[in-house]
Amino acid sequence: MGWQVHAASATGKSHLDKGIPCQDAFAYRVDGERLVAAVCDGAGSAAHSEIGSRLIADAVVAALAERLAAQPQWLQADEDGFAGFAGEAVAFAREVLVARARRDGAALSSYAATLVAYVGDAQRGWFVHVGDGLGVAEPAQSDAPARISLPHNGEYANETYFVTGEAWRGCLRVLAVSEPVERVALMSDGAMPFAMQKGNAGLYRPFMDPVERYLRTVDEAAGSRALHGTLDDPRTHGITSDDKTLLIALRS
Repeated sequence: MGWQVHAASATGKSHLDKGIPCQDAFAYRVDGERLVAAVCDGAGSAAHSEIGSRLIADAVVAALAERLAAQPQWLQADEDGFAGFAGEAVAFAREVLVARARRDGAALSSYAATLVAYVGDAQRGWFVHVGDGLGVAEPAQSDAPARISLPHNGEYANETYFVTGEAWRGCLRVLAVSEPVERVALMSDGAMPFAMQKGNAGLYRPFMDPVERYLRTVDEAAGSRALHGTLDDPRTHGITSDDKTLLIALRS
């Protein structure tokens, strides 16, 4: 048993119209039953957020994967204990950003991005979350409810929290997934309007079921290309003008 991961990012119409690159990023590692994955969404107002989202995704996945390989028992920690481990991974990502900002002579805030990540093995997992974006873990037992790590935004609709923020530790959230899961989905907020039900109660099955059926018939490369084509379809522009990232991990 293991994981098959399909992931893609597509540039939103608002960025295409302005000649701005996609500011989303994703990263993942699979080692047998162990899965570590992350999706980051760069702040539209930050000058280098596409770099920030890439560096954060890569650094968080690297830190979590290395800890999981060295100490697999840490997944059994309680919430406070795991939050400490998650904080170490995010702090490592911030160190990477600080070094890049110094090299570029830029402000740390210019690399602002959110984070939603998942780390787990065959029996248990955790979400790690700062800001918006969303994660869903669906248990192997079909009648068990999904675990959903919801967006956490500020007081206003266009406000959220970023890994680069000074108060990032207070905005860091973790959510335990205490049973084996069949699939994990991570997404930026641009993908949520068509991948999630209204109110974010669960995955939107009319979209996700045919996507998943197809992904189970192809390899990761072909599946990720097809997923990018779906996210990049001009028909999505009528739903959202934002960048869109969707990562789907399926137990194989």
